[in-house]
Amino acid sequence: MKYKTAFRLAVKAIGVLILAQSLPGIVVMGAALFVGFLTDGLLGVFSFDWTWLLGYQLSYVVSAIIGCYLFLGGKWVVDHVVPSNRPYCHECAYELTGSPVEGACPECGTAYRRSVGDTTDGAGI
Repeated sequence: MKYKTAFRLAVKAIGVLILAQSLPGIVVMGAALFVGFLTDGLLGVFSFDWTWLLGYQLSYVVSAIIGCYLFLGGKWVVDHVVPSNRPYCHECAYELTGSPVEGACPECGTAYRRSVGDTTDGAGI
């Protein structure tokens, strides 16, 4: 398995973990907001403090959004960790900028051949 593929799977797994931790909080805090609205808003019986509850609910929603982003690929994160715009060894992810078009990876010794359109030589990087 290629390193970028393995990293993408790890990012998806982290997204699932974050979602699994935030969704129960959203349900519980949503229920607490509903009950608080009923008891304070409609009945006017209790003096309900909304600020802490809304803060917790917002934190759970932000966590769920981050979890969804990571589960759906997290393209920005993956591309910044293992960039695709530079030549790299597909086995060990060693950057091959400045290496010949064909040869062996200096890090792991795997043979590589860059595609025809890839003429990156490291100038300006």
